[in-house]
Parts: sequence; C-alpha cells; structure tokens
Amino acid sequence: MAFNLFSKRKKNLNQTMLTGALITALAIFSITMFAASQIFIESLSKQSEKNATTLSQLSFDNMYQIMSKGWSREQLLNFRQDLKRTYKEQNLEFSMYRADIVNQQFGFLASDVNDDMRPLFKEVLLSKQKKVTEESNHIRILKPLQARETCLKCHTLAQKGDVLGIMGIEQNVGDVMRSARDEFLLLMLILTPIPIVLALWVGKRFSRSLVKSVEELDNQVVSIQQIDDLKKFAHGHSVFDYEEFDHLNRSLNQLGDKIKHIAIDRDILDFEIQLLDKLVLSSELIKDWKQHICLLMNEINHILPLYTMFVVFRTDDAEQYVIEVFWLGHPSQEAQDELELHAKELLDKVSIFEKGSIFNVHHTYASHEPLDIKNTIQTQSKSLILDTPKIGGVVGLGVETFPPKESSRSVVVESILTTLVNVIGSIKAINKFTKELEYYATRDPLTHLFNQRVFHELLAYEVTRAHAHHYSFGLLMLDFDNFKLINDQYGHAFGDEVLQAFANAIQQVLREGDIFARYGGDEFCVILPESDLEDVKSISYKILDATSDLRMVEPKGSVVTMTCSVGVSVYPDHAKDKEDLFMVADNMLYRVKDNGKNSLSYPEEEDLVEVYKESNDQSLFIMHSLETGEPIEPHYQPIVCMETGEIIVHELLMRLRQNGELISASRFIETAEHMGLVNQMDLVLIDKALAQVQALRYRGLLFINLSPKAIVASEFIAKIKSLTEKYEIHHERIVFEITERETVHNMALLEKFVRELRSEGFRFAIDDFGSGFSSFQYLKRFPVDFIKIEGEFINNMSKNKIDLAFVESAVSMAKSLGIKTIAEFIENEETLLLVKQLGIDYAQGFLLATPQPEFLNELNAELVSVIQD
Repeated sequence: MAFNLFSKRKKNLNQTMLTGALITALAIFSITMFAASQIFIESLSKQSEKNATTLSQLSFDNMYQIMSKGWSREQLLNFRQDLKRTYKEQNLEFSMYRADIVNQQFGFLASDVNDDMRPLFKEVLLSKQKKVTEESNHIRILKPLQARETCLKCHTLAQKGDVLGIMGIEQNVGDVMRSARDEFLLLMLILTPIPIVLALWVGKRFSRSLVKSVEELDNQVVSIQQIDDLKKFAHGHSVFDYEEFDHLNRSLNQLGDKIKHIAIDRDILDFEIQLLDKLVLSSELIKDWKQHICLLMNEINHILPLYTMFVVFRTDDAEQYVIEVFWLGHPSQEAQDELELHAKELLDKVSIFEKGSIFNVHHTYASHEPLDIKNTIQTQSKSLILDTPKIGGVVGLGVETFPPKESSRSVVVESILTTLVNVIGSIKAINKFTKELEYYATRDPLTHLFNQRVFHELLAYEVTRAHAHHYSFGLLMLDFDNFKLINDQYGHAFGDEVLQAFANAIQQVLREGDIFARYGGDEFCVILPESDLEDVKSISYKILDATSDLRMVEPKGSVVTMTCSVGVSVYPDHAKDKEDLFMVADNMLYRVKDNGKNSLSYPEEEDLVEVYKESNDQSLFIMHSLETGEPIEPHYQPIVCMETGEIIVHELLMRLRQNGELISASRFIETAEHMGLVNQMDLVLIDKALAQVQALRYRGLLFINLSPKAIVASEFIAKIKSLTEKYEIHHERIVFEITERETVHNMALLEKFVRELRSEGFRFAIDDFGSGFSSFQYLKRFPVDFIKIEGEFINNMSKNKIDLAFVESAVSMAKSLGIKTIAEFIENEETLLLVKQLGIDYAQGFLLATPQPEFLNELNAELVSVIQD
C-alpha cells in the first residue's frame, strides 16, 4: 500500500476556531496588561522625578530666604540637617556641595558628597544647568545654586550668575516599582479567566455558525448524483449566514453550469464504452448488422426508453430506397404507420435524397412481445454524407418524450446517433468497397472489360475446355494503332474517351459468349470459343471495319479516326497451350505493326517455326540472364555540367552480352515485358551498378531509367532501399528517370509511390520531356528535380524555330520551378554552344561521351574549353 510519510494531518475547523479565539484573547489580554503596567511604571517614574524636582526647588527657595536674612553658619548647618532628616523620612537623600569660591571666602565646610558623585557635581558646576539622572531605579536631581543680586552683599568674591553650590536630591523608586508590578501581576491573574471564557464563548458561537454553513454546502455537493442534479444545486436558495459563503455558493453554481455543458454522467460514459465495444467493426457485424442493431436496442433501453430506430442509406444512383425500421417489440399497426409517415417526411428534407424518391419500408422486431407505447414518441435523427465513396444516409431514434431540461438524455441520444450513423455508414462504405474490389479484381476500371489477370485464367480455362470437348477456338491480340500519339496530342482525358469508344465498337461486333479483355494500355485480347480459323478471320475483319468507321471530335473540333492491328492464333492448329497460343498471336500482331498496321495476320506453317524458334531463344536468354546475372552489364553515359565542364552525373544503361557480342537491351525488352520480367532485370542491373559505385568510390549522381510500372511494383521500394543500405549509398545520389515505355493508368497510385520514394530522399527526373502529354502531367503531379529535354527538340533547334521556341520555354519554366535541365542528343559543337547559350544546366550526347562500362572522370580538354569559353 502506498502512503506519504510527509502527509499532514487534517485539521478540524471547530477546534481550530476555538484554539485561535483562545490564543488571540490571551494574547490581547497579556499585551494589554503588559502595556498598562509599563505605562503605569513609566508614569510613576516621571511623577517621582517631578516630585524630586519640586522638592529641590522648594529647598533652594527656603535656603535662599534663609541666606537673605543673614543666618549664621551654624543656623545654616542646622537647616541642612533638618532637611536631610525630613527628606530621609520621605525616602529621599539630601546633599550639598559648596563651590570653591564659597570655601575661599567663608572657609572649608565638610561636604556630604561621595567621591563617585563628585564628577557629576563638577559637571553641573561648569554647565550651570540642572541635571537629572536615573540609574538602577535611583532618580538623582542636581540643581546649581546661582548667585543673585542680593547674594553679592555677602558673597563678595562672586559675581551674579556664578554657581555658589549644588543641591542634590536622590530618590530610590525601586521598591515602589516592584510593589506596582506585583499588584499588576496579581490583578492580571484575577482577571485572566474573563477573556478565556469570553473567547471560548465567541469562538464556539462563530464556529458553530461557520460549520453549519460548511455542512450545508457539503450536503448540496453530496446530493449531486448525476448531471441533472446540478440544476438543483445551481438554482438553490441561499441558506448561509455569511456573505462570503454566498459568494462561494454563487461561484460553485457557475461551476455547475459550466460542468453541465462539458460533463457526462458516469452511466452514460459506461454505456458509450459498451456501445463502442459492441460496434467494433468485424466481419460478423458487417455480415449481420441488423441482428446486432436488435440486440443493441435492448442495451440502449437500460439507459433511456427507446422504442424504435430507423435507418436508410444511399449507396448508388437508384431512386428507390429501403427504410429499415427496428422496433423494441411488436407495436400496433397505427404506430408503425405513424412512424413510416414521419420518417418519409424527415427524409424528404435531407439533401442526399431527391424529392419524390420512393422509399420502401421494412420492419424488424427485436422481440415479438407486444410493444405498449404509453407516451408520445420523440424522434431525433442524424445524417452522414461521405464524398469518397459516395455514400449518404440517415439514422433516427424514437424515444419516450423527455423534458428539455434533462440534458443527459439528449447527450445519450446524440451519442447513440453519432455512433450508429458512423458505424452503419462505415458498414455501407465497406460493403460498397468490397463489391468494387470484387468487381475491379476482375475488371479494367476504364473499359469495364476483363483485366489481364482474369484473361489469362479464362484463356487457361478455355484451353482445358476445348481439349475436353474437342473443339477449336481463336485468340485475337488487338493493338490500337497510334494511340500514344492521340494520347500525347489531345491529353489523357480525351484518350480515355477514345479507348472507351474503341472498346465499345469492338464489343458490338462480338458474339454472345466471346470473351473480351483489356490486356494493358492500348492492347486488347479476344477469346472466340468454338471457332475455326475462318470464323476467327471473319470476326477480325468485322473488328477492323468497326474501328475504321469510328470518328470522334477532339476538344478543339478536329475529327480523330481510329484503326487497329490484329494478330490471330487458333487452338489447337497453332498451339496446344495458352503460353504458346498467346506468343503466336502476339508475334502476328507485331508483324502487322511492322507491315503498316490496320490489318490482321495469322500464321502459316513456316511462320510458326520461326516464331517458336525466335521466341524460345529470347525467352531462354532472358531466363538465363536472370538466373546467372552474367549477361546483364551496366554501362554509364556521362552527363556534363555546362557551367564547369565537370562530369558529376552518369546515366545507368543496360547492355546484354550474347555470344560475346554486346547488344542493347531494347532487342529483348518487349519479350521481357510480355514475360513480366523487366522489373527483375532492372533490379539485377541496379545491384551491379551500385556495387561498382561502392567499389570505385564514385561520388556523383546516378540516373536510373525505370518505367512507371516498375515504380509501382509492391516490392520495388523495399528492394531499392535494401540495395542502397547494402552498398552504403545515400538516397539523394540516386535519380530515377520516369520513362513512358509503359502506360500506367492509375496516376494517383504512381504519384503515391513517387512521393513515398521522394520522402526517403530519392530524386526524380522526367525523361524525354516534351515528347508527349504525360510529361507535363508528371511535372504537374510529381516532385521533380530534373527534366531531360527530348533529344529531337535539342537536335533540331538550330534549324527549326519551333523546336528552339519549345526548348526556350522548357528552360524558362524549369528555372521558375527550381528544376535543373538536361539536354539530350548533343551530337555536334553547334548544338553544344546553343545549349550553353540557352542556360541549360547539363548536357548529354555522343559528342561528349558514349556509354562506358566504367565511370568517366574527366571530359575531353577541348570540349571543356568550349564549355568554359
């Protein structure tokens, strides 16, 4: 058990008040008595001094009278003795001191002054002033006797004002003082009980009143059991005897008002926690949410009387909706009709439902026991509208009418509505997403045709079925001729419309049961079940005619025409498995494209031999390259800084070594793409290149060409990060060139992956900038560091003003965006000088350097001088 060794013991207010009153009374009484005694003693001391002064003056006056009458010396001595005796009886001591001037004239007279007093007397003698001293309760007055005019008759040696002698009177007031103190002490002891009793009485009376006020305040606080009790507390009448407690009570009332707006009852909070526990999204809840709502109504009924609940959500463009009504029990038909009418009136006011929408009502009962609704039902609803996905709906509760003042009830209803509308909305959204996922797992999102994955499954299934039932079928590989040109010239939006029209035109000529799929980009596939070569050729010609007849008007008014190329293969005439069947049709397609497009091609016997041989050779070589990695060799083409002539950048290029000959990867790229192995070949190349970067301690930038599809591959980012960590290469030294080798339809997905790589520190360049519309899309949507201006513009800008104007515009735009520019295809000195003149940052081309198996450190000295001049 934890405890605090230094915790203070709590004090009792009653005891504290009494103790304080008693201590205060005694303190005041003691101080008063002490002050009075001190004042009395001081007064007594001053009175004694005054009396002594008066006596000394009287004695002086008497002596003066005696002297003026001419008394003899003996008479004077007798007078002095009488004074001493008289003063002694009054507890006074009298002494006389004769000045030397008197002793010289009348002779020496024994003095009754002690030796220790002589300095004081001499001081008075010299100062001619009266002196009063007080020491050890002794008051001493020394008064000088100064010669007057009449005195000079006898004191002939003296002059007027000379001191003839000093009269001293001393009084001991110690006994008087002690006696006074004793009397005061006795009086204090006698009077002490009076302030004690008085203090106890006053303290008890005051503390009783104070404790009563505290107890009353405590009772009010203790009486608060729920939020609504704060109203009684806040509006209670004052019962306190003190203004301060009234002020405190008002402050607590204000606190209560504030708490009412921000607090929630413990029962409500517990209920909300239970509600959230029961509504955790799970597969069971999503599948059987209606049953959960029925169970939930019983739980809610423990907190407030809930009779009914209705739910309606819109998840598509249908004009007919179902209102799901849930009842705690089985109500009367009148109650059901009344709620239906009220719900429809409420839904007509919700913006997500058009006026005049048809609502069908479905009732569900949590219990089949009769539901007796004794009081009026009060309905409260909440709506939810989501932009993505497009979902909206309303959840309403029918509860027993409660007074507006019961804020906790309102909190419960609002809490339930908020939770339910979000949960049910989430369920609807998940259901919608699930259906879309199920659909788009098999469909192309643009054309809604089967996608590539499903096509391969259906092709395999058709091969199996044709083999089992002994029939032939055809496979068509279609390519939209010059689609890239349309896409680049008129933009992706119009390109998408053209693709949809192209697909619809082909769909119109296909038979029922034919399988139509989009393979990717501008390529399509058609499976023609139970068809021989003649049937396949007939349908192919219909497709060619349908696409040739297509006309579309682009945004600026120009008419766009379309054609397509068709490659044909037939099972089992041309191949007996799906891979070979696909390969034959694909090769026939590329034959058409090589021979002018807008036609069809099907294989003859000699074609099959050639196709199988070439395809097998390339496929085997690619597989061998990936297995061993040996044929794949990295080459590097320098990119030169146009300001200094230094080589600080290299572009990574792939070369393949076959039979001792070094060949470009472009000869195998299409086969590798169809085999789905391009990404793996790229990763082998990058692995080898980064190993050389580490081994040769290359410190410049490395540009790596990647197709957009490679970037969005799920494992690409992880593998690239793994390789850079393996070879200890900083991410900012890697620049990915986004190429247009393949089309990525989902630009948002590509943008996500590019930004993710950028967040890791990698950089990006747009390759062949200006070659197509997508270049500007990339620039607009991606964080780009470099643009490599299309080599055709660079090569022709010295001869073509349009090309020059484009390059100037690209450079100006890049500078305004803080993007570095690179000129490709520098093949002559004239172009190099023009690149320098235009302010392009970097240059690349065969004039400067060709691709090398190692990094080039320095440029040709002559070229450096050209750049620096």
